[in-house]
Amino acid sequence: MNSMTGYGKAYFKDKKQIIGIEISSVNNRFLEYAIRLPRELGSLELKIKELIGTKIQRGKININIAFEESGSVAGNLVLNKPLTKEIYYHLKALKKEYKLEGDIDINHFLSFPDILKVEKCNNIGEQIWPQLKKTINKALSELLSMRLREGANLKKDITVRTKKLLADIAKIEKLSVINRQIHNERLTKKLGELLNRNVVNDSRLEEEIAYLVERSDITEECVRFRSHVRQFQSAIKQTGPVGKKMNFILQELNRESNTIGSKAANNEIASITVEIKEGVEQIREQIQNIE
Repeated sequence: MNSMTGYGKAYFKDKKQIIGIEISSVNNRFLEYAIRLPRELGSLELKIKELIGTKIQRGKININIAFEESGSVAGNLVLNKPLTKEIYYHLKALKKEYKLEGDIDINHFLSFPDILKVEKCNNIGEQIWPQLKKTINKALSELLSMRLREGANLKKDITVRTKKLLADIAKIEKLSVINRQIHNERLTKKLGELLNRNVVNDSRLEEEIAYLVERSDITEECVRFRSHVRQFQSAIKQTGPVGKKMNFILQELNRESNTIGSKAANNEIASITVEIKEGVEQIREQIQNIE
């Protein structure tokens, strides 16, 4: 079980480049990205998303990439040949016209701006991608470790809370048996007082009592509730994204607890039902951060 909250960073530097990566994630229903990277690396955005998508299935991912280039990565050094020829022509003309001594050397050319220029590489993104990918993976590894640790803590807490749900539903099941007997006796006595047994058919009366008692019976709801909790406990033990599945099961648990509370005409059962609903809501808040 992984949490959707995490943070990771990585740094790389050599003679050609400096790369800094920061990745953070928070809970989200789907997988979303917020990527900030230098303009010259814009062509790599899709590759970055695909890389992260192989490791993370859910959450909002914030990625900040800093990149500084130098050396051959910055571009190619190019001699401006047309300008060089023109400078050489004028230097020879000046030397001849003014009868200057000495030879024309490299320093004469280097004193002119733009004699050498750096041409930016058009495919700089492709050049640095192998190293950038390694650096991103390093930051991702740190982020995933944090998500795993947080997920383990959530798992412990949720496991305790689900055991409490099973204990509460067991109390309700015991009380419902007693409640059904008491309800049956009270109903029989009350109807016996109100109805003339010489007029009303005893068999029909028993059928009506059974029907009313059946309507207040919560056995099936308790069985379904227990089954849903078992499914939830099974989901906790699974690997991979389980947050959506767990959220669906909690909706079913909430539905069953509502039905139990409305059908059981017993104050003690109603009180336990309130505790169950509070427990389900507390678990629901926790799983909002589970991948």
